[in-house]
Amino acid sequence: MQIAQKSIRIIDYEQQRILTRETPAAFDAYVAELITHISNNDSVREYKTRSNATEVIGSILNLCANQADTSGISSKMDNVANRLLLKEVAAQERIARTRTNVQKGSLIQALLSDTENNNYIYLLAKIEHSEWVDDADFTFKTGFSKDKKTIWKSCLFDLPDLTATEFSVKIYSNTVAKYWSDDFLELDEMTSDESNTTRAFKAIDATLNQNFRGMSSPDHTIIRNGFISYLKNNDHIDFPTMVDAVLESYAPVDPDIKPEKIQDIRTKLLEQPRKRGFDSQFRPVNSAINVRIRKVYNISDGIDLKVTRDIENLSATIQAIEDNGIRYIRVRTSNDATFNKFHY
Repeated sequence: MQIAQKSIRIIDYEQQRILTRETPAAFDAYVAELITHISNNDSVREYKTRSNATEVIGSILNLCANQADTSGISSKMDNVANRLLLKEVAAQERIARTRTNVQKGSLIQALLSDTENNNYIYLLAKIEHSEWVDDADFTFKTGFSKDKKTIWKSCLFDLPDLTATEFSVKIYSNTVAKYWSDDFLELDEMTSDESNTTRAFKAIDATLNQNFRGMSSPDHTIIRNGFISYLKNNDHIDFPTMVDAVLESYAPVDPDIKPEKIQDIRTKLLEQPRKRGFDSQFRPVNSAINVRIRKVYNISDGIDLKVTRDIENLSATIQAIEDNGIRYIRVRTSNDATFNKFHY
């Protein structure tokens, strides 16, 4: 596919203005790298257009159908940029009390076309601003970095048929900010947050159960608790990031569990969104997590240990000890009534 149209607009919500920047021919290489990076990014979520009458997709379809109209193309790209400006101003007003800010940067737009097959892809990407010194005159200038890590939000519209009534969209976002997909782009999620949460948790449980089958290892319990804690304590889940946070530097407690096995589990977990059909990015739903957290461990005849939530500092709360050949499970308690009932 060829880059048919492209633009850069600086979105300055503080001054409530849009600044246009020219795109030299050399910029094509950067846009091509950007599109390849986003297309191959597993940390995306699938959406669909709500209606062709909404402003962003309406502008894009009009732009695709009228590429000979140079001024019209610029006008449509300005419409998209101005809509983002309005939504960022509104978003900033909503979060002002939290002492956080909408990330300020540039909006890159690019239309890729395959004229032989009449197929199009439209890119929208929010890129970080940074300040740098021009070594020619030592003046401070503002721009954006080629570093891919500075992509905050991106969107790829797949447009195989411009007459279709619904289009598929892939979105990456580094935060839970709903204004990007809902307010600005007016898209609907293909899979709900509740379904994504349930499927992700089932995938984690199934992968751990399979790889620890026949092994009574404390690492199974610790790793599972780590995933529960991550899901319960983060508003925005990027599945690969979560897997790495729990497992990338994990050191096995059980001497029979080798680091290579942990990395194998990590690799298998990273394959789960594709295999089990859930998005790599979603907002975790606590009720969906709570349904699956419950775990019952048999202690002895008539006694079970039931875990109903993630446990902070697990190793200090539940311990296995052995005294004179007799095994015990020691559980720390903060409940006075329970403690007194067993304080012989």
